[in-house]
Amino acid sequence: MDRNAFHTLVLLTKNVGGLADSKSMSSGEKLEIFLNILAHHEKNRSIKFDYIRPGWSVSQSFNECLCTILKLTPFLLVNPKPVVGDETEDRWKWFEVGCLGALDGTYIPIRVPTQYKPRYRTRKGEIATNVLGVCDRNLNFTYTLPGWEGSAADGRVLRDAIVRRNGLKILEGNYYLYDGGYTNGKDFLTPYRGYRYWLKDWRRDNPSPRCKEELFNMRHSKARNVIERAFGLLKGCWGILRSPSWYSVKVYNRIITACCLIHNFIRREMEVDPLDIGMEEQVEYQHENIDVVESSEEWTNWRDKLAQRMWNERFSN
Repeated sequence: MDRNAFHTLVLLTKNVGGLADSKSMSSGEKLEIFLNILAHHEKNRSIKFDYIRPGWSVSQSFNECLCTILKLTPFLLVNPKPVVGDETEDRWKWFEVGCLGALDGTYIPIRVPTQYKPRYRTRKGEIATNVLGVCDRNLNFTYTLPGWEGSAADGRVLRDAIVRRNGLKILEGNYYLYDGGYTNGKDFLTPYRGYRYWLKDWRRDNPSPRCKEELFNMRHSKARNVIERAFGLLKGCWGILRSPSWYSVKVYNRIITACCLIHNFIRREMEVDPLDIGMEEQVEYQHENIDVVESSEEWTNWRDKLAQRMWNERFSN
């Protein structure tokens, strides 16, 4: 975050979020301490020496800023815009009108009491929380759901997100891209299973697509990669998300949400994000709202027609 963006955030937190100066600390210094802790995962004892402030004051400032950032959710969470008929960007022009972006889950390390560790243990044996992230075509987060245990399947997390009262809402006719770990259901478009998919499968000496399913998967992967890049930027910017923290699970989930909101703010205020340079091909890791995620023959047939159209246009051009 550059200096101009920081000053804009200070004004936003004061005028909209209600962050106030105290007798011994300005709102700007409070926000600086907060961002320092998020970016470098600094401990309270380090911050109090760096800023010459008592530990209780540092802790109080952090909690004030965290609450303030969460109050700014309506201003910082982006409303996605669907692909339109005259789309020119090569990554998205192959998908019909209505594509909003992509979604996926990611693991973020977390520290939990011993009795809860089996629930938070991932398939790789790490203790983490499963976070659902949804982003638009410009890598802005439009919805996040932290808090699920690492052992929870991505599909289960998604089902929870769409049935929540203030959860993920998708208007009829719109849809998101996501990977093969989910069900190919209405308004959630997945790739073909059993065919090459990941971006590394198309690099170097690997052959080009040999059928419509592989061509669809390649273009699907290039478009859906925006969520991988968004997660990469998020973890690259905020060190507190890269290693377990001593904060409680409830507070840590709020921290994850706050990091996503500030991520959106940075992308809005800064013309060039230094972390975004070189991440174009981020390496993958494995009116009526839609309120169910079930496989659909109609949706599968629509995907087949879309793939066939891509295949036909490839040779007609």
